[in-house]
Amino acid sequence: MSLNAEQKRAVAHRGSSLLVLAGAGTGKTRVITHRVAALIEDGVEPWRILAVTFTNKAAGEMRERVHDLGHEMGISTDGLWVGTFHATCARILRRYGEAVGLSRSFTIYDATDQRTLMNRVLKELDYSTSMFPTAQVLGYVDRAKNRGIGPASVSQLDLEEPLHTVVSRAYARYQERLRAADAADFGDLLNLTLEVLRNETASRGQLAREDEAGQLAHRFQHVVVDEYQDTNAVQAELVDRLATRAELCVVGDDDQAIYGWRGADVAQILGFSARHEDCEIIRLEQNYRSTGHVLSCADGIIAANHRRHGKTLWTDADDGPPIRVCRFDDQRDEAAAVVSEIVRHLDDGVDPEEMVVFFRTNAQSRPFEEALREVGVGYRVLGGMRFFDRQEIKDLVAYLRLLDTPTSDLDLERAINRPARGIGQKSVDALRRLAASESQSLHWALGELDRAELGAAARKRVAAFADLLARLRQDCEGLALPDVARVVLEASGYWEALGPNSDIEAASRRDNLDEFINALAEFTAAQPEATLSDYLDTIALASSEDDADARQVVTLMTIHAGKGLEFDHVYVTGMEEGVFPHVRSLDDPTAMDEERRLAYVAVTRSRRYLTFSYVGRRFMFGQEQVNRPSRFLRDLPSKGVVRFGERSRGSAAATRRATVGANPAVDVEPAWDADIELDEGASGSGEEGQALYIGMNMRHPKFGVGDVVSWSGVGDHLKLTVDFARYGRKTILARFCVPA
Repeated sequence: MSLNAEQKRAVAHRGSSLLVLAGAGTGKTRVITHRVAALIEDGVEPWRILAVTFTNKAAGEMRERVHDLGHEMGISTDGLWVGTFHATCARILRRYGEAVGLSRSFTIYDATDQRTLMNRVLKELDYSTSMFPTAQVLGYVDRAKNRGIGPASVSQLDLEEPLHTVVSRAYARYQERLRAADAADFGDLLNLTLEVLRNETASRGQLAREDEAGQLAHRFQHVVVDEYQDTNAVQAELVDRLATRAELCVVGDDDQAIYGWRGADVAQILGFSARHEDCEIIRLEQNYRSTGHVLSCADGIIAANHRRHGKTLWTDADDGPPIRVCRFDDQRDEAAAVVSEIVRHLDDGVDPEEMVVFFRTNAQSRPFEEALREVGVGYRVLGGMRFFDRQEIKDLVAYLRLLDTPTSDLDLERAINRPARGIGQKSVDALRRLAASESQSLHWALGELDRAELGAAARKRVAAFADLLARLRQDCEGLALPDVARVVLEASGYWEALGPNSDIEAASRRDNLDEFINALAEFTAAQPEATLSDYLDTIALASSEDDADARQVVTLMTIHAGKGLEFDHVYVTGMEEGVFPHVRSLDDPTAMDEERRLAYVAVTRSRRYLTFSYVGRRFMFGQEQVNRPSRFLRDLPSKGVVRFGERSRGSAAATRRATVGANPAVDVEPAWDADIELDEGASGSGEEGQALYIGMNMRHPKFGVGDVVSWSGVGDHLKLTVDFARYGRKTILARFCVPA
């Protein structure tokens, strides 16, 4: 494929900084690799070119493509600097790190090393890791480093006491331990490199060597940065300082800035041209991935964001099949219908790698996992674990199994120190020896603590756990299953120990636990007489099933995990207010902008077939709630979008078998018509076969747009009762209306 006009401009631009706004599927990697190769062809030494991106995979692909292109052009790319931010900074610190207290052989601590060190620090400071979990404290330290905040300035994080004091002291001690070990974590790699470039006083009291800092700042003639919308303030300053004497080219898409929750700051790309007065802006808008209808939907959604550079994707490809918006009764029906269609596609020979089910949060994977298991189709949860394999779910299940079967040793061993109670492996081993000596269970040993080889403090902690189990059995007697789970989470301290909802990991784990309670509520509603044993049997059998056919593996993933990928068949599920957009964004305009960008990313993953789905009722927080359709669905264009709902038949929930083992392909009808299912020629102009549903928007030439209340008759005699905003309720022939 040759370069288009705007791509050629981006490759050829010289003489000033350059911002390339590269929309989804517009060939940004091609532009970057051609630009680097062109610079070398123009005579720039490869070692004087720095190309930076965010992932090792992207860096490897860039390096390989530049090498291949250079080979075709007959030029050498040896010596080119290509790497992630962290790899680039590590390389710099190997040479210049002495100025900031690091030897050339310093150690880089990975995520596991960081947790181990922080855990040790909290113990040194005598802080309880059950009250202040290691992951939580480390998360705040990472957040501080992403913003360039040192231990002395933790107040900028606006933490309440006592958390502020804990984080401040732990951060300072953590940094002391890192320096003493001649080590740096990922955040240090960025901040210490920035310290070298700022030519500040080094942490060990030595002055940074001005000559070396100067050499570093002036080393490069050209700096190219990919995915610039994902930079934070520290990374943006790093780039600017590394490009002190270089031409800086940044490539990104502010409409795909979806990582604010992990420190990225969209303001960096939005304000780039203001910070670089000579900046040239080139927009890449020709899309080579998606159909016209997909791009129209993407534009309709993202256009409502006001803080953006602005661009409109277009394509030379055809409009493609219509985009579908489908309403279902509940999440079980939604999952059943999507999986039923996936099965049909598999039977027709569609590659399972070309189908993806997207959802806003990992917790939403559960009904789709269950539906896929029921029909024997293998699946993978990309970027996350299967629902029942997640740590917090296994922990809660262990408690529930202990309530049902107190003699389950494996479950007792898992629960005894979850959350952390200071009961270590030595204490568990002592209980195990006592139980083995009498051929009894660990639960029996809890009642014989005077005989166990335990110190006074350990005996007290184990006795408290034994009392907890006894109290749980008493308090949960006669409760509904969702309430049993709630009592366990609260009384055990597990819920509180997860940390505040401001911590992303804690919020995600809480979402998963809420979804487990939803599953219990669904199970109880479907089978009122079922017991805790029945449910535990159900999930145990489901979890033990292997994928029926390893060659047929369907992908489930959050939208965040899907960025950079593309598929022929895309299902974006859970399109309801409070689900997507997420409930935590509803009162926060900045967060809502990011939710809209996330929806844009979801849409632009589709090459051709795109389906949105939402439900009328969804179990949330253990209760059935009625949700409104997502505001993003209102932003879709009328042309090329077909909306479907359930036919006027009995509720699918009334006819569906009420067990996890029910076969959704048999028991639930999909909300869309088989007659126009993804028909290339279908349109939303009201052909015969258009499905109706309560609340569907219909347009009348005189009365305007209204909501369908009911209908009667068939064919040419079909009548609709519609509520119109200005004219009230009217009953009219359907042939005079079209879907709005």
